[in-house]
Amino acid sequence: MKLFYLLFATLISLLVIVLFAGITPEVANSTGVPHPEFKGMLIGPNNIDQAVHTRWLGYFYGLGIIFLFGVFLLIGNRKKGKLTSIGKWILIGIGAYLLFYTMMVLSHWSYSDNDGGDFILMMPAPTAWMIYGVWFVPLIITAAFVFKFEEAIISDEEIASFEAYVKELKEKES
Repeated sequence: MKLFYLLFATLISLLVIVLFAGITPEVANSTGVPHPEFKGMLIGPNNIDQAVHTRWLGYFYGLGIIFLFGVFLLIGNRKKGKLTSIGKWILIGIGAYLLFYTMMVLSHWSYSDNDGGDFILMMPAPTAWMIYGVWFVPLIITAAFVFKFEEAIISDEEIASFEAYVKELKEKES
């Protein structure tokens, strides 16, 4: 039941972030300015990610979404009211997701503050964190479900019990 409280708290937190974003002052020209050459085209300014409140609100909203993802996975991974053996792998995966997401955001802030920056394996650092870090994290959770499925989700005994129940129902109908 505590997971549902976490779910509720996460959703309320996301709502508070959205409401706070709605009442904060708008960044100048955040919707774009007219392009000098092409009529009807707008150009986004370079200052949107420089505003402190948009940086932190975006970061916390991303954390909330990742946390929400993890809570949903944990809710769906309970068996008889307790987490299965996949639960620890979900926690490891979500922890890694939060770490790589944070590194990606921090490197993006550094990259935008310094008009460029480090390259990792031929990519700008924020992109590298996304491709080589954030992108691979779901594989941890997927691998846990693949290799622990019969142990954690449905065992051979449970399948046999279900088949016996179905057979019993069919015999009663006949």
